[in-house]
Amino acid sequence: MTSDLFRDQHTHVGDLVIPCIDVADGRATTPSRIAGLEGSDDVAAISAVYAAGSAQKLFLDVFDGWDAIGYLPDLLRRLKDTGVDLLVSVGHGTLPSVDHAQRLLRAGADAVSVSTSLVEEPGTVEAALQELGGQRIMAVINSRATGPSQWNVHIHDGAQDTGMSAVALAAELAELQVGSILANSIDREGTGRGFDLALTRAVASVSGLPVIASGGCGTLSHLQEALSAGDTAYVLVNNMLHNGQHSISEVRDYLYTYSSFGTGPS
Repeated sequence: MTSDLFRDQHTHVGDLVIPCIDVADGRATTPSRIAGLEGSDDVAAISAVYAAGSAQKLFLDVFDGWDAIGYLPDLLRRLKDTGVDLLVSVGHGTLPSVDHAQRLLRAGADAVSVSTSLVEEPGTVEAALQELGGQRIMAVINSRATGPSQWNVHIHDGAQDTGMSAVALAAELAELQVGSILANSIDREGTGRGFDLALTRAVASVSGLPVIASGGCGTLSHLQEALSAGDTAYVLVNNMLHNGQHSISEVRDYLYTYSSFGTGPS
């Protein structure tokens, strides 16, 4: 059964945008340029600003391996106090065991994100889905284009090409009933050129699951385009918010003004 975490009706546009914070050693990997938090790498403080701007979900991309995250349970408990749903990836989307996922969930994570383990430990992912339910597992497909309407899955933070079709993997994930799929374009990451909407549409079409667009967002209009024309349920935003280009409130208000999503700012 799929998850209410991703299937609920949106109550306002703040639920459509998922801020991402990159984390290493318990701190944000680059200092924030958010107004009032310039130079800060305090993950809880950054999260609190996003929550105050009406963000409902937060993606925490933890670069450290599972043997180096002793700080994470306490951090998750602090972040949970901001009221956001926490989507957590550890060690480039690896999952050593179901117990590892359970530890994060007990500490406050709402869903554990997997990418590398989708390919290298599919049995572990299937066991986690069976024991925890699809609502607790979010799949991330890191993809590079290989031709028109063709993308290969990459693992280990994009360093390794698996030769596997991203669309074919999305179809398999639908059969496994994961809660959602984050479709990330490695080609677009950091470019500001906009999301790869052909990728998000293909993943959404073959899976029928809630799809999160990721990679390439550079303007507010890119968010609106993804939500209106990319068959996406959510958009992931990192640099635009973290670098202070726009606040989460500005993003919310823009989508309310120029889109038909949600009931407006709150």
